[in-house]
Amino acid sequence: MGDNAFNDLDQILYTDYPEFEFEYANVKEPDTLAPENQVLVVGLDKRKMDGAPITYITGFVGRRIDLRKIEDALEGVCHTCGSSKMYDIMLNGDVRKRAYVYLRSKAYKVKFAEN
Repeated sequence: MGDNAFNDLDQILYTDYPEFEFEYANVKEPDTLAPENQVLVVGLDKRKMDGAPITYITGFVGRRIDLRKIEDALEGVCHTCGSSKMYDIMLNGDVRKRAYVYLRSKAYKVKFAEN
């Protein structure tokens, strides 16, 4: 078998997943702002399928790798699992207060969403 078997990762494959977002490697990401200059919004949302609450955090400006670090830290502090999708963090359960306190302790400007 040749070495070209897994080198064609830049090709677009077909998917029927409705929330699939293709990410391009050449896209320039914005530089991460200092925590004092960021305004994050913490809110609560119900899932469409089963009605389970999820906590979402929006408003982050910066590189996705930095967002991923914040997400991992929040998962540990809030004792829950979550994911990040296009500059938004989603955590399972209603952990708004824990996320708010943690982000404030890291010098982010945080406010609650108006539901």
